Amino acid sequence: MVKTRIASFEGKGQVTLKETSLTPASNQVLVKIQQASICGTDKLFFKGEIPAEIHLPIFPWGHEGGGEVVAVGKKVREYAIGDKVMSFGRGTYADYCLFTVPYGCLPAPPGVSMELTSLGEPLACAVYAAQEVTKQIQIGDVVAVIGAGFAGQVLAQGIKRGGASKVIVTDLIDEKLKLARQLGADVTINPQTSNLEGAVNDLTDNRGVDLVAEASGSGDGLNTASAILRRNGTIAIYSHYMKPFMVNMYRWHEDAFKIIHTCLMHRTREEMVVGVHEAYRLVQQGLFDISPLLTRSFSLSALSEAFVQEIQDPRSIKTIISPS
Repeated sequence: MVKTRIASFEGKGQVTLKETSLTPASNQVLVKIQQASICGTDKLFFKGEIPAEIHLPIFPWGHEGGGEVVAVGKKVREYAIGDKVMSFGRGTYADYCLFTVPYGCLPAPPGVSMELTSLGEPLACAVYAAQEVTKQIQIGDVVAVIGAGFAGQVLAQGIKRGGASKVIVTDLIDEKLKLARQLGADVTINPQTSNLEGAVNDLTDNRGVDLVAEASGSGDGLNTASAILRRNGTIAIYSHYMKPFMVNMYRWHEDAFKIIHTCLMHRTREEMVVGVHEAYRLVQQGLFDISPLLTRSFSLSALSEAFVQEIQDPRSIKTIISPS
């Protein structure tokens, strides 16, 4: 049994740290959290964009992070004390948390640092999505990425290295677009200050892009994807959409768009393990530059302040939370 602080999300702008004691059940592991990170979904919740399906409070809160196993339940055979694991469960805004085996966490691939292990879920999911997108790319294809947050930046890097002749990144924040260019994007467009459809037509001889990866998480983003896509083009959906919205299904049907789903979280555990190891193999080879995406760091005790600054600074990409 260990004593720990664990975050509880109570409602818009309200997060508290509760003190409790944890003991792993027979099918759980107790993990000492090394670091966590703020997910875009959590940020939306903190802003008050909470779907009706979500019941408050959310406790334990936080799902991005990683750490070291310090105790194992009597039925657990997959892990031993000292193993490094990455979260695919809940409760990472904490000093310690419990993960239910086998789905709550995954083992860190050999040789991966604790810092990269703690980015496991967002990093592995984004790299996996980039791999799924590159399977669709043909020689000469022009690909657009909508949204230049953490996932969008990783997607753009992977798609560029995966064979796209030109990668276009769109976002509403100029600083994020500047970073995307620094990390290899060929063209960046802010649709608030430029005519996106016109620019895409100029770049593609009025044909439209061959593939769009949607990573903004907004209905506007998905509708933009269909507006700039060529006939018979492909939309790769990465985002988790938090509320219903309208889409132009006439366009989707008439132009026979191909839709692919790229989220590793919705695969089987076996596929997730393979996906994580393959994603980290590419990261370890230096094919993705992650450091520029880590915007700032806060202690767990300053979690509420971290969310406030994350929301106030639209340039922020990934905020790290450390227990100490």
